[in-house]
Amino acid sequence: MTRLRQHGVALAALLTLASFTSAHAARLQIVSTGTAVDVITQSATIDGIGASRSVTGNLEDASGTDTLLLSDFQVFDASTQGGANVSDGYTHMVSVDATGASTSLTLDASHFWQASGTGSIEGFELTQSLSLDGLVLRVVADAGETVGQSVTVNFSGLADFLVGGSAGINDLGLSLDVLKGGNSVASYLGLQTGTGSEALNLSFAGVVGDEFRVLLSAYQAASLTQPSALAGEATFAGNVLLQGQLTVTAVPEPGTWGMGVAGLLITGTLARRRRARHGGLQA
Repeated sequence: MTRLRQHGVALAALLTLASFTSAHAARLQIVSTGTAVDVITQSATIDGIGASRSVTGNLEDASGTDTLLLSDFQVFDASTQGGANVSDGYTHMVSVDATGASTSLTLDASHFWQASGTGSIEGFELTQSLSLDGLVLRVVADAGETVGQSVTVNFSGLADFLVGGSAGINDLGLSLDVLKGGNSVASYLGLQTGTGSEALNLSFAGVVGDEFRVLLSAYQAASLTQPSALAGEATFAGNVLLQGQLTVTAVPEPGTWGMGVAGLLITGTLARRRRARHGGLQA
């Protein structure tokens, strides 16, 4: 192959590569962090003695530029109830990181209640909820895209549901909803009654400059199936976790697609000429 042909193939390859790889560029930016609310209520009866707790959490805000980090962690003081020692606690966390090419998203809620000693557990009920409303993400240019250019936003992640401890009735839920102008463009609702895991793959269209409102929620409910003797220790525990990545892919402009096709055509033409020349030399 002559030096001229080598340069031609290299140019064609660069044209093709530039046109198709430039499609992966735009990203998301946090416009508003929204408002999160977390609530946990529980009640238990041991040896005829009832105790209850209702807490509206105090999510601590450690957010920064293009990041949202809200967390709440409580381990309550141990108490005596009937013939049992009782301890309980919970954790809540919401995290969004839009500082990179992809935006990571995490929603995590867990709880535990434990009784040890002697006696009879006659009843137990717990509900836990964590929600984020009003998170707004904007599609922004990151490599020369223009306002109004078409993009595709993909969310790839995992929803995990975990139940541990004593036998009981459990209801667990996770939801993710993305809205544009008040209309839902992507949504997920996961409901489980026990331990499980689900892969999430959502996709929706937009343009550079669009703003999307994201709603997240986690929910758990647990109750005792029937009274049971406390033989040493009894535990109710659960965790719901939603996590994944939002990635923006810019759809190439018509001219960019034309450049890519031209590059492929040049590469094909040069390859055919090389084969023809090589065949002629062998004849």
